Amino acid sequence: MALHGYAAVDLFMVMSGFVLGLAHASRVGESVWAGYWHFLISRLARLYPLYLLTTLVCLGLALARGEDWITPGVVASNLLMADTTFWDVDAIDGPSWAVSVEWTPNLFFPIFCLIGVRLSQRWTIVIAVICVALLMLTSVLEVTWNGGIAGSLGVLDNRLLYLRCAPEFTLGLLIWRWWEAAGRVTRFGGTAWMLGCLVVMAAALPFKSMDFPFLIAFCLLLPGLAQATSPVARVFASGWMCWVGTISFSLYLWHAAAIPLRDGLIGITAGLGEMPARMAANTITLALVLAFSGLSYRRIEVPARNWVRRLSAPAAPPR
Repeated sequence: MALHGYAAVDLFMVMSGFVLGLAHASRVGESVWAGYWHFLISRLARLYPLYLLTTLVCLGLALARGEDWITPGVVASNLLMADTTFWDVDAIDGPSWAVSVEWTPNLFFPIFCLIGVRLSQRWTIVIAVICVALLMLTSVLEVTWNGGIAGSLGVLDNRLLYLRCAPEFTLGLLIWRWWEAAGRVTRFGGTAWMLGCLVVMAAALPFKSMDFPFLIAFCLLLPGLAQATSPVARVFASGWMCWVGTISFSLYLWHAAAIPLRDGLIGITAGLGEMPARMAANTITLALVLAFSGLSYRRIEVPARNWVRRLSAPAAPPR
């Protein structure tokens, strides 16, 4: 699972397309540009405050360690949330590269809406086939350019990120479109079907060569999760799962900063033996990161998000 952790980004991009379709694409109306400014402010309020804070914290840690790759250009591109959008530079907070990638479909969301909302159902099938073909091309280029494993979508090659993530975002938007067209009822919502998808994902997860079965199984699972009628879907909708989902953005952006703590704990507990020391360090670190992420969500992420939205809200007319 640790070797294949990058696959979480692929799931995130598909879910992002689905959820943004659910939240925003249905409001497109006569013009895909209607409400575009409000949409961007809403997305900035959601993404940027915590992104900025974690970037500044990790910048301080990097400077304290005297790392020489921190240049003014790196800092500027990271503060603009554009380290992978317009420049090929490292993210100061390692995981935040995916936020930069996520921001790009947000910037061009009206164009994605043209594809996912305006085209006929027949053309959406064509677009889905093109998306799968582009992902297959990503895998071929990963082998050709980077000597990667056949069947893998790659990890952090900026030349391939958008060829990988834009089709995944589009697939998520198309899945939402098909689900809406079916009246939010799916034949893929049965317990046996959803368990089958989960078994395929679990079997594929340890192998980098199995990215495609992993991703396709998730695409087939997503409508059933959204419909939430089977016992499988209700497990994913349970309180503790929803809580982890709620704090997931904080958890994602903070977890890399805790890696030095984990490594230090491994050293402290080394007398237990290598495997017990790693298990103890990972367990303690995970518990602390979950607790801190929950606190961060309540005390930092939500207040900052609400403040940005209030700041951008139109002034009330005088009475």
